[in-house]
Amino acid sequence: MMQFGILVMTNYFTYFAASSSPQLSVMQYPEDASVLPNSTVWMLCVFEYPSEENEEPVVYWRKGPDCHNQQSLQSSPSTGGPQVQITKNILRGFSILKLSNVDQNASNSYFCDVMLTEKIQGKCGNGTKLTVHDLKCNDRTTSDKIWWGWFLLLGYTIFVTTFIIAFGIHQCHTKCKNKLRNKDISTTMQSEWIYDQPSRLVNNGFSPEYEDMSVIRSLCDTGRETI
Repeated sequence: MMQFGILVMTNYFTYFAASSSPQLSVMQYPEDASVLPNSTVWMLCVFEYPSEENEEPVVYWRKGPDCHNQQSLQSSPSTGGPQVQITKNILRGFSILKLSNVDQNASNSYFCDVMLTEKIQGKCGNGTKLTVHDLKCNDRTTSDKIWWGWFLLLGYTIFVTTFIIAFGIHQCHTKCKNKLRNKDISTTMQSEWIYDQPSRLVNNGFSPEYEDMSVIRSLCDTGRETI
């Protein structure tokens, strides 16, 4: 994907350089690159120089905090370790720096330096900052995040389970309390009903108190007749 982007940017910058004013200019892409160890990185440099001058510019790639007073990079053979490959096309005005199998030592800034030797004139690109991340550190960070996620999930599960159990106990206690209260009310009402029942009736349908009153009245009536 990055290689395809480099090709597209090469065509674009080449067209842009050809259509602009004839003066020395240097553009560099990308500004930042973040990769993992053993990755491959491409850096593009597009330059324009006065065509009326009878000289070809010299292109250097430099590694360091700035473009000045830094030793230029040279293409290195493939040895299984970090590899540097530099491609130049002076007529089309571009150069490509390819870094393969990068490690953490490759983390730095890279500059494209274009020189016109006859005029003793040179110009550097804006630079590309390369960062090679530590794979072990990334794995450790990812593992820590996963563990923290599991701990949070476990804590949430324990909290929800405890809340459900406590709510169930509370509901059970409330129901038992309501049942006991209703039972006490029923017992009290039944006792009052038994206490307020009328006296047992005799066989003739009158209560004992009424029968006693009748006897007393009969005696009184008999006494009056005697007199």
